[in-house]
Amino acid sequence: MVVLLSASFFYAQDGDLLIQQYDKNSIDLEFYRKLNFEVFLEPNYTNTVDRETTGKINLNFGTNIHYRFTRTFGFSTGVYINKISYQNSLETNKSIDNLKFVTIPFIVKLYPLRKINFFLGGTYNFYQNGFNRINKEAEKVEISEGVFANSLGVFTGIEYIIKKRLSISGSYKIQKRNYRNYQTETQNLKGFYISLNFKILNPEKAKNRFNGITN
Repeated sequence: MVVLLSASFFYAQDGDLLIQQYDKNSIDLEFYRKLNFEVFLEPNYTNTVDRETTGKINLNFGTNIHYRFTRTFGFSTGVYINKISYQNSLETNKSIDNLKFVTIPFIVKLYPLRKINFFLGGTYNFYQNGFNRINKEAEKVEISEGVFANSLGVFTGIEYIIKKRLSISGSYKIQKRNYRNYQTETQNLKGFYISLNFKILNPEKAKNRFNGITN
């Protein structure tokens, strides 16, 4: 990843080249910036793939760094806390599992339209801890070490830019690993995620910088 980001600084277009390649009035300066950081809140509904369970809603949070190689193509990575809950639906087991992962995403982003971009990628999910309870009011019981493990995931989604710093995105994610398939618990999960994203670096500064060069 370090090599990829380093190479991008050498080969990506800088401000002067962009102005030479595109007319100042035609390039989308307001929403264009090579490097952006963002923080986000992400409600999600996740369930198991291969067990009789009912998914529950959780709230994730984290941060991303985006690097835009060209006007239409970029790469992102970051780190976030991914909480997953579901209730078992067996007659003999109605307990609730609550899991926590630290997830690192690797994202490819495409920008075909001014306010809409599409993304896809993969994740590595570091299992942190989990607990089980018979019902919502019952005492938490920590899940034994070795029941759950780190896993890989894939996802795809779409993002809509509401205003300069604010955007909303929706994605579908799958998280899987073949690990102790004989046990009651599973490593195979799927879910829908809605993310509210706030950029820390303002794309408006890119517009001012480009205008300053050309004025």
